[in-house]
Amino acid sequence: MFYLLALLNGVIGSLSRLVNASLATFAGSLRGSLVNHIVGTIVAGVLLLIGVRTGVIAFGGLPWYYWIGGCMGVFVVAASNYAVPRIGAVLLGMILLAAQLLTSAGLDHFGLLGGAPIELSWMRLLGLLILLTGAALTLTERRKGKV
Repeated sequence: MFYLLALLNGVIGSLSRLVNASLATFAGSLRGSLVNHIVGTIVAGVLLLIGVRTGVIAFGGLPWYYWIGGCMGVFVVAASNYAVPRIGAVLLGMILLAAQLLTSAGLDHFGLLGGAPIELSWMRLLGLLILLTGAALTLTERRKGKV
């Protein structure tokens, strides 16, 4: 089930970048991000109101870094809105994927932000290197003007 959710997340993430970039072309990067987050807040609120429960929400005593997730989301959407029309969805996706994989490998390895440590084994490292090689090839093609 979790693998299917991850796959669906990847598909929806790519589609949402293109939809949001189109919105940003019309309204501007930051305004597009605002629309994205207003709609997301409304959808999440409606889901909570109709009874979709994902756990208890207790705002008191939250560590400070939990509050910056929304700020990060605004940056991610606004930056993607700005970048997609200029470099394309594939190149943005490759750069995003490379950065996410490297960051995730570090977070997993050290068990940061409450996660259980997952060692960066040689197989995981090899997989990362193969994916990063693909990202580098995509960037190389872009520089040559072929993409």
